[in-house]
Amino acid sequence: MPVSSISEIAATIEAFPNVLAHLLEPVDHDVLRRRPAPEEWCPLEVIGHVIACDSETFRDRIAQVLRGESLITMDPWAAINERDFASESLGDLLEELRNERAQSAAFLRTLSTEELTATSSFVGGRREYAAGDFVFEWPFHDQDHLQQILECTKSAYLPSMTDAMRKGLAEMQEANG
Repeated sequence: MPVSSISEIAATIEAFPNVLAHLLEPVDHDVLRRRPAPEEWCPLEVIGHVIACDSETFRDRIAQVLRGESLITMDPWAAINERDFASESLGDLLEELRNERAQSAAFLRTLSTEELTATSSFVGGRREYAAGDFVFEWPFHDQDHLQQILECTKSAYLPSMTDAMRKGLAEMQEANG
């Protein structure tokens, strides 16, 4: 993998907080703190999860691989249960994410192509993961959570639509699989 790919990923993850800001700053805070279901995260909790993942899931795991250590799994609900992200302001969470991303992007830019081939496995695991796997998973993870956030915010528009429009949209979604 060329080193420019690492730079591209660093720039991509560093831009993510600004993408979220442009999409979410106009949205009412009540929409951002509303869970779509009790077992699902609201958009602010998703951002909190992304903040927690920067160090614990990505930087720390890559560093563990480089040190030859076994990887430790992360409980995705742990950060959500430890901190009330839903009561925090979007601006504060995005600023925290920007700070995390500045550290993360700087860390990624220090990695060599050779280091990305180092491997390790999770405690008790059977699969070997390369440090590069976590580098490339990072923007993938962001994009998955961006889709999750968009699904939450889309639901806020439905009550203002006519029944005909809601049914038409549901039929379109069903047809598109």
